[in-house]
Amino acid sequence: MNNYKIGTVISLAIAFVACPSGVSYAKKPRRNAPQSSGNAAASNPKDPGGHSARGVEAAKQRDYDKAIEEFSKAIEAEPGDTKNHFNRGTAYRGANKLPEALADFSKAIEIDPKNVAAYVGRGEVLLAQKQLDPALADFDAALQIAPNDVNARRFRGFVFVSKGEWQKAIDDYAIVIQRVPNDGAAYERRAFAYRNLQKYKEAISDYTKAIATDPKDPDGYRRRAQAHTLAGDSKSAAADFRALLKIKPDDADAQSRLKALETRANSPLPTPAGATTRAPAGVSPAAPAASPR
Repeated sequence: MNNYKIGTVISLAIAFVACPSGVSYAKKPRRNAPQSSGNAAASNPKDPGGHSARGVEAAKQRDYDKAIEEFSKAIEAEPGDTKNHFNRGTAYRGANKLPEALADFSKAIEIDPKNVAAYVGRGEVLLAQKQLDPALADFDAALQIAPNDVNARRFRGFVFVSKGEWQKAIDDYAIVIQRVPNDGAAYERRAFAYRNLQKYKEAISDYTKAIATDPKDPDGYRRRAQAHTLAGDSKSAAADFRALLKIKPDDADAQSRLKALETRANSPLPTPAGATTRAPAGVSPAAPAASPR
């Protein structure tokens, strides 16, 4: 899977200290900044010493080492509080310390087996480690608890893409798109699944919708051009490569592919077997093309 690198699906949303339930997380895997409970956190009985609040503030600045230090102190003060393990696991994930993140998310699940965010967080780590089946099990568990969780659905769809289970991926991304209609990544990955099922019309439609969410992304036009090529529409493929080159004029791959398409379009149709080529009256036959070097 060269088109979709697992490392791009990091979610760095961190539990809010002030949440009564202990855990809140972003609806999409983006680097949304966590909310801080401010200076009042130091006297918060649910946050002895204010370490959770300081950890969240450090994480907002992407100072993950400091965040880990503060969340560790929060765990020492309240070892049974699931949000502290979840927060530290997320900070470890941000620091790319995957084994440590895995351990903390697992601890959060042990404390609270219904913690959807912890299942999703652990699933992300397993996905980053390319442990697809264990990741799938965690996303399944999250969806059993919260069937409407878009984050779990999105990541499970990514697992299905990675496993080549195209229809299952399409089904999951359809639900994501229904709930988040402007999710360009979901359109893009569903298009990739359609493409692998040779459903080029559907793939091109989804690539078009993905481009609409980010018209300045050259790769959107590249992917749609490839789908047009597979569908046998060289003219539309060439148009997409030209659009790509307007955004990224020095893209060697697009230049090469466009040149090949234009050469093919300008080449005469092959003569059917057994047919005789005759020049029109008064016109000498063209000289054969020079051999390529």
